[in-house]
Amino acid sequence: MTRPEETVMTPRRLVQSICAALTLVAAVPAYAQREVVRYQEYPGSIIHLGNWVMKEKGFCEKQGLDCQTVLLASGPLAQQAAAAKSVDMIVSSMDVMLQAASKGNDLMVVGSMMTNNIYSLSVGAHVPQPNAAAGYGGNMKDLADKRIGVSARGSATEMYVKSLFAGAGVPSDKVTFIAVGGPPSAYAALQAKQVDAILSWDPVPALCEATKSCTVAVDMRKGQGPDDVKAMNGGFVVWQARREYVEKEAGKIEKFLRAQDEAFAWLRDPKNAAETLEIAKKYFKLGDVPNREQVIQQVVTETVGQYGAKLDRKVIDGFNQFLVKNKMIDKPLDVKRVVYSKAP
Repeated sequence: MTRPEETVMTPRRLVQSICAALTLVAAVPAYAQREVVRYQEYPGSIIHLGNWVMKEKGFCEKQGLDCQTVLLASGPLAQQAAAAKSVDMIVSSMDVMLQAASKGNDLMVVGSMMTNNIYSLSVGAHVPQPNAAAGYGGNMKDLADKRIGVSARGSATEMYVKSLFAGAGVPSDKVTFIAVGGPPSAYAALQAKQVDAILSWDPVPALCEATKSCTVAVDMRKGQGPDDVKAMNGGFVVWQARREYVEKEAGKIEKFLRAQDEAFAWLRDPKNAAETLEIAKKYFKLGDVPNREQVIQQVVTETVGQYGAKLDRKVIDGFNQFLVKNKMIDKPLDVKRVVYSKAP
């Protein structure tokens, strides 16, 4: 039986109850009090160095976020996952996003990750390049009848190669395009002389320099190439989310982008170079390649140099023109439709 005095909340009991409650709150793990944001990464891709730093150095936690990685191997897979609400934010090049939006996928660009074109055209050491000294135009002339590897037939990478030829005034009707996939398989195909050149991305340029098995003929990361390719610099790799998520969770998006900004600033600080390299090695597995340390160091340096959080709205015009010209979308997309109004 309960005694009457046990039902009375005396001052002493009140203090004891408050202390007990505070103890329970303190016992709740910190992550349980943070907002969850699920974002996509391409497995092991060095472009996510900024994301790795966001988590490793506590920038997500500082913004009150529990940043959860969802590994998805391609842009289309990520778009499907976003539609199914199994991921909140996804990342891809702008051309992939605009093609999806043109087909009714209600995605919006919410911020930039990498400012400029990430691709480069690398030529195998076995290929004669008598016109290499002439630069971009000469390199394209030397490849006019060669086998060029692209990620997939009909992909944007194939269209970029055709644009490189057209911009140099060199016919590409004798070129043979071969699907070679992403950087690891593309580089292997070039080494095996299955192709003469490849349009790919990091770490291929660093591998070429370290091994001397190939050379970078056109580096679009550095603004090389024709005007229609250059017009796509200003927001090339971008973060996206479904419109309904943007409208409902704008606060989370802004916190995520602030965490990214802080990670970028940390990466640019020279005193963090050694720790940056260690974080990169934890996630980026290069495998057994010659001059491995040199390659990783170069890839990290070049990746940090490509980061940029500010989106230039004019880049939409450049992508629209490229995609319409190459019949990858039917008509230009309105910047107000596809870009979040508060995107940096």
